[in-house]
Amino acid sequence: MTDSKLMNEHSDWDVYDDFTGAEPPHILRDPALPVTLYDTLVPLDQEEQYVPNHLDADGTMHFFAAVDVSNEPDGSDLAYELRYFRAAQTDDERLVHDAHPVMPLDSRGDYSFPRQTLETMLMDGDLDNAQALAYETARSHGLPFPDPEALPPLRADVEYRFETGIEEDERPAIEAVKAWREGNQDREVRLTIASYGMQSELEVDLRELNDVRENNGLQAAMNLAEGMAVASGTLHDGRDTPRLFTDGPPDSFTTTLERERAEAQCIREYGDEDTQPLTPVTVEPEIQVDQFREQFADSAYRLLEPVDSAVNYSFEVMAADPWTMELTADKWWLENDGQVGHEGQTLKTYSLESYEWEREIEREVAAIEVENLHRTYQDEGLEAAMRRAEGIAVANHELDPNRANGRLFTDGPPDRFTTARELQLMGFEDAPIDEPIRDITNDETQEFPAITPEPGSWDELVAQQTDDEPEAERHYWQMHYRPVETPEGEKLGTALFVTEFPQLPPDFDDYIDENGMDDTVYPTEARTLEMAHFADEKDAAKFDAEFRGYLVPGLLDGPELAPEVAKLEGLSGEWEEMDYRGIVDTMSGHRTIVRETDDWHLHDPNAERESERPVNGFTEQYPKVDL
Repeated sequence: MTDSKLMNEHSDWDVYDDFTGAEPPHILRDPALPVTLYDTLVPLDQEEQYVPNHLDADGTMHFFAAVDVSNEPDGSDLAYELRYFRAAQTDDERLVHDAHPVMPLDSRGDYSFPRQTLETMLMDGDLDNAQALAYETARSHGLPFPDPEALPPLRADVEYRFETGIEEDERPAIEAVKAWREGNQDREVRLTIASYGMQSELEVDLRELNDVRENNGLQAAMNLAEGMAVASGTLHDGRDTPRLFTDGPPDSFTTTLERERAEAQCIREYGDEDTQPLTPVTVEPEIQVDQFREQFADSAYRLLEPVDSAVNYSFEVMAADPWTMELTADKWWLENDGQVGHEGQTLKTYSLESYEWEREIEREVAAIEVENLHRTYQDEGLEAAMRRAEGIAVANHELDPNRANGRLFTDGPPDRFTTARELQLMGFEDAPIDEPIRDITNDETQEFPAITPEPGSWDELVAQQTDDEPEAERHYWQMHYRPVETPEGEKLGTALFVTEFPQLPPDFDDYIDENGMDDTVYPTEARTLEMAHFADEKDAAKFDAEFRGYLVPGLLDGPELAPEVAKLEGLSGEWEEMDYRGIVDTMSGHRTIVRETDDWHLHDPNAERESERPVNGFTEQYPKVDL
């Protein structure tokens, strides 16, 4: 976001001077994987085609893919196998993954049963049944697929433990072991802590190390092990590398030598803090408040009122680039030279790199969430609002819930609030830090001041709805892919339909899973809506998955959103009633749709990428700059 005050002071600046375009996509490649992973672990195959997948709540991505299992280098015995893959990226940027065989394939493009069913299950988020079906399929082919109930989680963390070992002179020893996964390989390194003449002496020290680990944590246990290793001579206290383990990802603890060298370096650069008193700067509080107001008079940032004389805060949604918005909490203070100091903490990001209806939803969600933060501040105060912001950042992986420094902002003067993590570190609270779920409505005895919505806005549409309007009855619905051809028989592609069954309850799938399908529950009434057109079924499946990602069960279902999406795609967005024959054709999947070429509107995911307009008080087309 470009600050208007800065631009007025420097009229010769070009707002695009510092913007070099969108950041290049984050790409992960591993020769052992049959796909390339983009951004948030989106898999594309060798032909750059989207691979159906499921990203679970732990950040692990699941997919099925064909793998070349030929034994001969020249490919003379060409053979393929369908495998189930799991992949994840760790906090230290490692890519970890594993794979299990499911069934042999005649070719890379062989879609013999149940490959398509497995992919559909993943796209629907039905991971348990996908694993169970893969397990049974592998067993029928004699392939070693583990029982889903015994399938261990994908190993992404770094593990530390203490074990006994034998030195070259056959003396027993205690070893510190560091183990981690890299790619599809498990790795470990060992460091001898001390060797012993008697097993009983070893057991005493080993028990002490494990007791300290259990009662005081990894940091204390590794510092104790480091001291024992230095005392035994297996580790030198003047070693070049202060780390305990020199291989593998960064360690989650700090060695004693690392702390000592960091303190010495700080004293060399800044001197002993006891001999470096700070020169106090005294400014009248009223003057400081006026300085803050003057600095922010034309700024895109709005300070929380009332403005404080020492340190202030703001909550904003800003455009980080033309295709990403950020919800941030910002801290502001005055430096000794009168300049404004600033530190920002990203709480959540919103992607605009998609379809217009998805971007509109992202903008509305962002506007609601920043409004919730301001309402929390008004109703409950600064500390409650900042703890809510802390929870949002933790829930969206923008802030470490187990960080050693519990502050939300690490720069500037002391904050006017205490975070939930700071309370945990002080021993006052053991509750986990997570995004709070808060009812933003007040109790029945308190009324909000009347607000007149702007004409033509979303708020006006909501205000026009009456409280006594009956809630829409929800029914069972499905997505269907149908091949489309012209009257002359020329193939056009795949059409995506939403079909609603008013006689069936929303949880009809659960009923079928439990009781099976029979004639007594076969629907005789239905309506369908043609939502979008695609070149092939893979493109339709990708759109289907993204469409479902914006639904909120019980609040916003597919039949409610589908007409608006269809209109954006250039279609009528009108429902068509179905007779019994049409229902049978749809449910059996044997219906081919005939359309004239002029009625075929092929979906273009990039058609509206360049549209830029101000929404909800913020603009998308400028990059974010500091004040």
